[in-house]
Amino acid sequence: MQLNSPDVDYCTQVLSKVSRTFAPTIRMLPKRLYLPVTVAYLLCRIADTVEDEASLSKQGKEKLLLTYADIFKQEEIENKAKFLDAVASIPDHNTDVSLIKNLNRVFSVYKTFHPEVQKMIATWVVEMTMGMKKYSQSSARRKKQFLRSMKELDEYMYYVAGTVGHMLTSLFTFFSKKITPTMHRKLEFFSESFGKGLQMVNIIRDMAGDLKRGQSYIPDEILQKYKLTRKSIFEVQNSKNAELLFDELIQTAVNHLDKALAYVVIIPKEETRIRLFCLLPIFWAMQTLSVIQENSLNLLTAEKIKISRKMIRTEFYKSLILTFSNRLTVRHYNKIRKNISVQPLAAVI
Repeated sequence: MQLNSPDVDYCTQVLSKVSRTFAPTIRMLPKRLYLPVTVAYLLCRIADTVEDEASLSKQGKEKLLLTYADIFKQEEIENKAKFLDAVASIPDHNTDVSLIKNLNRVFSVYKTFHPEVQKMIATWVVEMTMGMKKYSQSSARRKKQFLRSMKELDEYMYYVAGTVGHMLTSLFTFFSKKITPTMHRKLEFFSESFGKGLQMVNIIRDMAGDLKRGQSYIPDEILQKYKLTRKSIFEVQNSKNAELLFDELIQTAVNHLDKALAYVVIIPKEETRIRLFCLLPIFWAMQTLSVIQENSLNLLTAEKIKISRKMIRTEFYKSLILTFSNRLTVRHYNKIRKNISVQPLAAVI
């Protein structure tokens, strides 16, 4: 398939419409990686859209996710037809729904990749999809199935984000002659945390909006620890306990992001674009946590906590310089980390 084919154009154009966060960083990747990572992201996004779709029942989501996973495992044409048939009735209320209805276009590009690349993507898309099936929530409030423990939260983050870390590691290694087998093994060790850290920051910053929609990724275990419920967390008299809960969640995120930084410094400096792709989201995530902790109770009043565009640009330009030096990269990370009240950096780098 030529790079200017209509389906390739569709994939590259829809990327920025379904992801304002990842689209700019994906465009930083080397040309050889840009399209495979774009398509891999879109295939993951399709599973995520099904899991999030409010018009679907829990049972409907589970059935649809199972069909989606089967497209990559067996009877591709038959299961694709079943999937597209089932999603046809979902109202076209956003670009994400439009994406799932255009699965054929994304899949046609996916099928042009080297068989090994297809296998790498399929393995982790299926793993993610089956995990989403396990943790899918109904749109009916009374049927919500919330996470019970921090262990369940960690498993959920593995499925929705740790799998992406593994998939990216496989793709980076396949397309880079500079990543040795030894480097690959080290990257694999930290790859889950690379995904989990970024996902944990999303969960923290989206907390209020999720709760208002009747969704929650805050486990019962940590709510009970601080004598809170998903309703009482918004009450003024519980603000001190709420801040303690936020601090523990922030600590969990930083623990993963410490390992995510270790992941980046393993990548050869010559692979500048891959390092930038990985480094920028980490710096943005750390700055987001810093803003949150300045006044964590803002989490309960804002739909989503965001860093300023100025901060986004600043971190971008700093990353362009820092990516050539592990020492400077670690120093800048630690400078941001000092603004967050968490335990000292563990010896992971």
